[in-house]
Amino acid sequence: MVEFFEILQRRARQIAAGSAAPAWDRSIPSSLRREIALTVDQMKRQEVLHEQQLLELLRAECAVGTDLLQLQQRIPRYTPYHFPEKEKLKKRRFDIDKERRTLNQRRQDRVQSLEDRLLTLIHTHEQIDI
Repeated sequence: MVEFFEILQRRARQIAAGSAAPAWDRSIPSSLRREIALTVDQMKRQEVLHEQQLLELLRAECAVGTDLLQLQQRIPRYTPYHFPEKEKLKKRRFDIDKERRTLNQRRQDRVQSLEDRLLTLIHTHEQIDI
């Protein structure tokens, strides 16, 4: 099933494709097409940025996991359960998870506002460009 967002993006790309005029047209429909093209581009850049940030968090999480595994080999067998270095690494892993959740929430908020703007622009364009 095709999601509404995919249909919205497809329509926005169709409208934005018409903005490649040789001269800078100052008409309202052309202006709206440029705004739609900009919004679609912002959505693409937002997605790329989000993927890069998730990759960095994954790298950090892997580094912490590796440190935890190496630490387990060095911890004496009969040590207290709350070994300070181990607890610090577990806290860092928890902080990475928290940061990932925060990042996903911010991305969702940003994408939602861009989708709302895109929908408004498309409606306006279609009303004007009749």
